[in-house]
Amino acid sequence: MRSNFRGSAMSSAFRLSLILVFLGPPLTTAKAEEEAAGWLPPSPAEMPTEFDWVQLPSGEWLGGEIVVLYEDTLEFDSDEMGITKIDWEDVIELRSVQVLEVRPRVGESVTGKVLIKDGKVTVMGDQTVAFDQVEILSVTAGVPKEINFWSGEVSASANYQSGNTDKESFNGRATVQRRTVEQRIVLDYIGNYDETENEETENNHRLSGDWDRFVTDRVFWSPVVIEYYKDKFQNIEHRLTYTVALGYEIIDNSTTEWRVSGGPGYTKTWFQDVPEGENDSQGSPAFQAKTRFDHELTDDIDIWCDYRALFTNKDTGRYLHRMETGIAYEIIDDFDIRATWVWDYIAEPAEEEDGKKPDESDTQLFFGIGYTF
Repeated sequence: MRSNFRGSAMSSAFRLSLILVFLGPPLTTAKAEEEAAGWLPPSPAEMPTEFDWVQLPSGEWLGGEIVVLYEDTLEFDSDEMGITKIDWEDVIELRSVQVLEVRPRVGESVTGKVLIKDGKVTVMGDQTVAFDQVEILSVTAGVPKEINFWSGEVSASANYQSGNTDKESFNGRATVQRRTVEQRIVLDYIGNYDETENEETENNHRLSGDWDRFVTDRVFWSPVVIEYYKDKFQNIEHRLTYTVALGYEIIDNSTTEWRVSGGPGYTKTWFQDVPEGENDSQGSPAFQAKTRFDHELTDDIDIWCDYRALFTNKDTGRYLHRMETGIAYEIIDDFDIRATWVWDYIAEPAEEEDGKKPDESDTQLFFGIGYTF
């Protein structure tokens, strides 16, 4: 009996060993292959349903939200890593859950979900369109809407003083911009008023408008550059300037903008007071040169500098410029505190009725609250 049991046990063990020999390697190999393959995204017909996905050269995948592509840099936002900036050439594969607007360097923009693979960009919208990855200039999130093209800011400061000296001063500023991939319209207003001991000591207003049309992603021309200005303390009842310009974007990315432009035009000034027998208005051909620099120093601090020079004949000032520079610190959401310094200059101010000339320079320093939208 004991001998039969031992033989039966040995026979069972032998059969089990054979099963393990034949089945063991395939199971081990399948598991190893699965681990080596790692995570694979769904097929193109099964685009993601929760996150945008980007694959890096290391093979790693990032899940989150595509913010923008500009200047060959993709901004990607994930909950764990925050905003990550990725070189466009380092995007090996991309699959979007959100609808994106894709602008090629040549041709019109298209909108849809985006798949990037093997250097090809496929945009799946009303129609499916494909580009080479190197042809893409910009990518922005969302379906284009008119409200998405607009941005702006308003700021104001005030000072009230009473007692030995009664003084009131106000400063207001507003800028509105409409920007698309083809054009940019900027409207800007700045006004200042000061009254000391019930006597007006400052009252000036400036309204300007620029219409820029992009020829390439860097070069633009401006069929309309117009400015209206008045300041009776500089003996200017009205001044109207119109120019056309050619410009170039030196830097234009998510943190820094720097552009220059210039061109010919015409300016006319109506004077507040003139000596007897003199014309109360003068016109002149003109040439205007402009540069604007904006930089996001940190997430909370922005700096800017705006310089505009106008060259005319002697009767309308010969050389005029306006320089503005400032810094803004975000305090909560879209509200900030800001300091702004402005320098207005006229090389040849017009004589007043009593023969006196206003000062060539006016400088102002403002502290106020701003709101950006």
